[in-house]
Amino acid sequence: MSFQYLDNGITGTPSVTVRESLFWKKQRIIAIPACNEEEHIIPCLIALATQSYALPDKVVLWLNNTTDKTCDRARSLQDKLPFTLEIVQVVYQPHLASAGTARREALAHAARLAPLDALLFTTDADAEVSKDWIYRTLEAFAHYPVEAVFGRALLLPSESAKIPLHLHQDEQAEQAYGALLDQITLELCPEPHDPWPRHIEHSGASIAVTRQAWTQVDGIPDVPTGEDRQFYTILRQNGIPVRHAPDVIVYVSARLSGRAQGGMAETLARRLRAQDEYIDEVFEMVSSRLRRIRKELAYRGKNQPGPALADCPPTRIRRDDLEKHVKRARRVLSFLRQTRPCLSENLSHTPADQCDSYSPAR
Repeated sequence: MSFQYLDNGITGTPSVTVRESLFWKKQRIIAIPACNEEEHIIPCLIALATQSYALPDKVVLWLNNTTDKTCDRARSLQDKLPFTLEIVQVVYQPHLASAGTARREALAHAARLAPLDALLFTTDADAEVSKDWIYRTLEAFAHYPVEAVFGRALLLPSESAKIPLHLHQDEQAEQAYGALLDQITLELCPEPHDPWPRHIEHSGASIAVTRQAWTQVDGIPDVPTGEDRQFYTILRQNGIPVRHAPDVIVYVSARLSGRAQGGMAETLARRLRAQDEYIDEVFEMVSSRLRRIRKELAYRGKNQPGPALADCPPTRIRRDDLEKHVKRARRVLSFLRQTRPCLSENLSHTPADQCDSYSPAR
């Protein structure tokens, strides 16, 4: 078996902007937590070995509480890969064993001997990164003044058919509503380092961060689940700019028995039994989003550090009511775009109770 660079739609050579950026020259280290992934580990490593233009320098495979043949299968490739593969085996006590702990310690191990200016990546052992995953990540670092890049996690095309059509449609509807909320946010709180188009995901399947930023926030938060979302929150709280790159893509399995409580697999299994009454908790009502933007703008106006938008608990939306909220979000977005010049200043001085509902007059 041999590995080579693949083009996968990127024509010519890497852009001059990327090749001449400092990020092109930084060492790339990828940490992958794994627990009983014998079915997926070889495709996972091969996807990293066949990257277009930019390969990893080192991959740390963090085997935690693994009892199957994941280690043997990874070792079968160890001498054939175009990067250093370090395999670490650990056993956690039951009360410590979690996806969050494994990712935190895998990245900490990867960073321990890494150069101070290294780039740290993490993905999942059941994931297959796109052929240009590393290149597109470097491109995001080169084009935007950021210290971290979050990519998107999509279902493997070969496994997407396992999911009933109505669940795909529900997911698309949620994502479309989330995109409207995000565009409303950007109209009032522009972020030049993370402009539209962008996505709203924070998945451990695709995170890249500078070692300096990783050190500044003391790594991945020490939580059993949801470590990826909390990592984004703590980056934001520390003023570290993040890019949500829509073209940085990883494909993940559609399994129904997952490793992380509250993760994608658990959500899929639950929704197959009966669809959730409420849409994902990250999607809130427009009025709630406007109130939280007002609070953040007020803090900015006083030059005080304020709570990140993601810190405030959202108001849940019933799935049956989603279309009503979508229509409202479209009206609000249209209004904001028509009155863009003065909105941020006016909103920051509007009493909180007047932001509870949308009115064209405001």
